[in-house]
Amino acid sequence: MNRRPDLAVFGSGAWGTALAIAWARDGANVAIWGHPADAVEALARTRRHPRLPDSELPPSVHPISSPDEAFKAPIWISALPTQLNPKVWPTLLEQAKGARPELLIHASKGILQESYLRVSQVLEPMLGVPVGALSGPTFADEVARNNPSAIVLALPESIDDARARELQALLATQRLRVYLSRDVVGVELCGALKNVLAIAAGLVEALELGHNAKAALITRGLAEMGRLVEKLGGHAETVTGLAGMGDLFLTATGAQSRNRRFGAMVGSGHSPKAASDSMGEQVVEGVFTTDAALSLARSVGVELPITEEVSRLIQGADPLEAVARLMQRSLKSE
Repeated sequence: MNRRPDLAVFGSGAWGTALAIAWARDGANVAIWGHPADAVEALARTRRHPRLPDSELPPSVHPISSPDEAFKAPIWISALPTQLNPKVWPTLLEQAKGARPELLIHASKGILQESYLRVSQVLEPMLGVPVGALSGPTFADEVARNNPSAIVLALPESIDDARARELQALLATQRLRVYLSRDVVGVELCGALKNVLAIAAGLVEALELGHNAKAALITRGLAEMGRLVEKLGGHAETVTGLAGMGDLFLTATGAQSRNRRFGAMVGSGHSPKAASDSMGEQVVEGVFTTDAALSLARSVGVELPITEEVSRLIQGADPLEAVARLMQRSLKSE
């Protein structure tokens, strides 16, 4: 690497790699750290990620198995699977030997299973720097192929408005449009809950319940998402924007959605374990998020009926009984 990286991406999965490709294509010098070392070395040698076969790494993307160079970047991006953040970052920070970025932006979507915390709630005190979130309706392969996409950058209020706009401009490219938000809570919760609801959408699809049922599920799922987001201090407009409605629509209907595929497989008669195993190394975040979201909702007195049924589904309940329970709930006003 000839000069200090402009950005460091921690996590060399499909999403972290796609982001690195997008930013490097627009002129950034990007270090991308990952594990295990042999996978990162293969990425550096072949210049292609196995899940992004149509997209070659630009010359200014530098896959590295040792994070030393990445620590020199002023902005760090965490693209690790949600549940790995509290496990991987303490080890990384030991290796950093006091080096810290201006801020860290995470691109994980989920709620931590053991603590029911959002990712920023864990990483911010751990790093001692502001932590923002990057989320929205973006499949990794489409971003890597330079298809037009839009995403939300949620930054905490500790970053002043002028600097927030600079960061927005830094991460935006000609084909990745970045919208600025100050609602870190809402953006994180929307990114987590949409995965759970996408599992339910896959179930509806597998049971061939029709377009009416899927439209009802997505709409009522959005209402469910909104209740929890607002109760926990997020904003209603986040729920109806890219991080909420946009990402839910993509994940609940897109053929590439792991969470939708998982729900469809379970609805087709596969066991939850078989459905998860079929995804290989890809993580079905909604499986881990479901019970954490329910516990978080119960702690603040919010009902999540669709999420309740997804939890039962993951535990092996009959899919048709889950549908019946939702349809037979007491009638309510919208």
